[in-house]
Amino acid sequence: MTVLELQRRTLDRVGDDPDVAVALMHYTPTEVLAALNQAQRLFVLFTLCLETTANFGLTGLSRYHMLETFGDWIVPLRIRNQAGAKVRPSRLNDLSQLDSNWPAATGFPTRYAHTGFDLLSIYKRTTATIPITYARSPIELVSSFPADNAQAPEIPERYQPDLIDAAVVLLRTKEGMQEWSKTLPQWARFMASVEDLAGKVRARNKEQGYDAAPVELNRADQSRMIQRKAG
Repeated sequence: MTVLELQRRTLDRVGDDPDVAVALMHYTPTEVLAALNQAQRLFVLFTLCLETTANFGLTGLSRYHMLETFGDWIVPLRIRNQAGAKVRPSRLNDLSQLDSNWPAATGFPTRYAHTGFDLLSIYKRTTATIPITYARSPIELVSSFPADNAQAPEIPERYQPDLIDAAVVLLRTKEGMQEWSKTLPQWARFMASVEDLAGKVRARNKEQGYDAAPVELNRADQSRMIQRKAG
């Protein structure tokens, strides 16, 4: 599904005619595109469905902010050291118990801890290039509405229409609580698709021996989260 198709269908869902002048629309194509991009980012964040493997240069430090190197970084899935051995995930507390002076230890990396948004702590320090497989965020959708292009969302094709559900909910936030609350069934459909793919990714990541998996959202009280956000 192309960006134009998504924009047109979203405009139609919120009651706008995608064929009239932009000045006559209540929601502009730019607003719709922003909502679709936000929906895709949320979908990918919840499912960890996109990944990549890249070389990362260790420079002898014990801590690295990964977003400074990889702007699409979400979470590490697998790290290997320069000898090809797996670097095991740990908590910072585990590293302190293993070695009270762990930030100063040098040698082949054997463990790592991922904290905050992107802070990667490495035990042990070295200078080397190592491969890191990580879950990544999607490439931003762009459009020159009403012209079309070949770009499509990066999530699997069967889930791309679900971005429209989420985009409608996000757009309706400017209409006030009463109108916004009418869209919550669409958010429920979006989240059901999220959990469907997240379950498949969990199984895949377990088979691959990855260190991270999507959060099990069906264990969270999403209605309470939405109510707090809306309030």
